[in-house]
Amino acid sequence: MTFKASALAASLACLLTLPTFAQDESPAAPTPQSIALEMFSEAGRALRAGDTESARRLMQAALDLKPAHPAVLRALVTIATRAGRADDGFEALDNIVAAGLTFEPAAETITLLEAADNDRLTAVRAALTANAAPTGSGEIIARIDRPDALIEGVAVDIETDRIFASSVAQREILMLEPFARDEPIVFADREDGLWSVFGLFVDDRTRMLWAASGTVDQTPLDEGEEGGTALFAFDLMTGELYRRYTIDGAVQMADFVVRDGTAYVSDSQAPRVYRLDSVSGDLEVLSEDPRFVSLQGVALARGALYVADYSMGIWRIDLTDGSASLVRASEISLIGIDGLRQTRDGRLVAVRNGARPHQVMAIDLDPTGVEVANIEVLLRGHPAMSGETEPTLVDLADGRAWLVANAAWPLFPADGSEPAETRPSTAIVEIDLR
Repeated sequence: MTFKASALAASLACLLTLPTFAQDESPAAPTPQSIALEMFSEAGRALRAGDTESARRLMQAALDLKPAHPAVLRALVTIATRAGRADDGFEALDNIVAAGLTFEPAAETITLLEAADNDRLTAVRAALTANAAPTGSGEIIARIDRPDALIEGVAVDIETDRIFASSVAQREILMLEPFARDEPIVFADREDGLWSVFGLFVDDRTRMLWAASGTVDQTPLDEGEEGGTALFAFDLMTGELYRRYTIDGAVQMADFVVRDGTAYVSDSQAPRVYRLDSVSGDLEVLSEDPRFVSLQGVALARGALYVADYSMGIWRIDLTDGSASLVRASEISLIGIDGLRQTRDGRLVAVRNGARPHQVMAIDLDPTGVEVANIEVLLRGHPAMSGETEPTLVDLADGRAWLVANAAWPLFPADGSEPAETRPSTAIVEIDLR
């Protein structure tokens, strides 16, 4: 389970077993996330009491706050089944189909809908299956046979054709030369002060390799060693650490983007986005908003910053005043997006691993940049994306995308203990975007 999943787990919990959410010691202003979670809890209590209508109304309201959220849509199917309302069940399944998600209805749901309209049920189930059909093509250009590394991020230096990969469990940045793609070299490690390494970025302007690093349950710390989080800048040619950037209040720097020497960094465990104006500058808070839940991938497009929120969708952040607004989505679910980058023409490329099916999507924004105009699935069902693994981060350059296709997060226990299962070698997949 990824470190993103802990922030999403509550909202993905089963409707019938939702706990009462503990309140903070000091009351905080309600947010869409906190309101939706309370609605989830109330709906669970109503359903257990047999009040299916109240449960339905609460979950519909939660859906307004979290559009196309997989857990809410699945909950509506459960409620319709308990209420014996086939029409509501079909509507919820239709919405799951429209959201581009997959779902296997429970036996009691199938029995209810089959009796009401078997032909319609057959068509819906076929559409759900089609949502997982393999789409697009990608070439495996490298395999990293380091099963204990837990590879999360990738970055490519176009000038030298070197590939860099980040290791969570071994606290390293690995480098693959073009003539030896299967022989990773340690570019930087804990001796440089690195904790677990997540996002990477090659900045052609500064000729730096940037890395976001921090501590999670899977981070091996020495006895007495303290965790932390920082943004690191390494000289691309020598591998020497140029500087480490920290800021008070940061919890988990996760991913970032760099343009013209300026870095924009998300914090996955605090509702903040940071900015670094130059390699000689200091991190500052660009945006801090209690509505942020679990910030992940970062992209620059249409004069604004776009940040994936694992639990909410995609935020558009004004680069001048840091104000944030959720991008208005189409029917396709934007929940569970991890990696996020942009093409030269302002198209967003997103990796979704927090909802099924896992896929890489191209998101076209409307001219204002505040609404989704179109979504195209670029890659889904690739052989490298199969099994108990998940695609994570992506890098873009020169009309191509490079993807960590099968990060082994689900195979690394959340308690940091030694994985019991065999982990596959990590596949780096190249997608032609031209």
